[in-house]
Amino acid sequence: MSVLDPKKTYQNLKKKGFIDSVTKSVDHKHMDFFHDGKYILSTKISHGNKDIDNYLIKQMYVQCHLDKNDFLDLAKCPLSKEEFIQILAQQGLLD
Repeated sequence: MSVLDPKKTYQNLKKKGFIDSVTKSVDHKHMDFFHDGKYILSTKISHGNKDIDNYLIKQMYVQCHLDKNDFLDLAKCPLSKEEFIQILAQQGLLD
């Protein structure tokens, strides 16, 4: 079972180019990813201190168009922003 720290995940996604969304929510932080000024995708992270569990990890990796292992690497930093962009390009999401 995988778990992620929400604060570290948030910080790491910010390093990868995600920005805080203008969408406001009481229970989640929404984050958007843009490439070359074009909106590509968004995901959300819980505001709480509770670890992100497998259920929420699945929602996030689907929102980010990644498989679970790639998303965990993105959230924990082994997957670089450039590698993430390459995966999105291979899926045709950057056209």
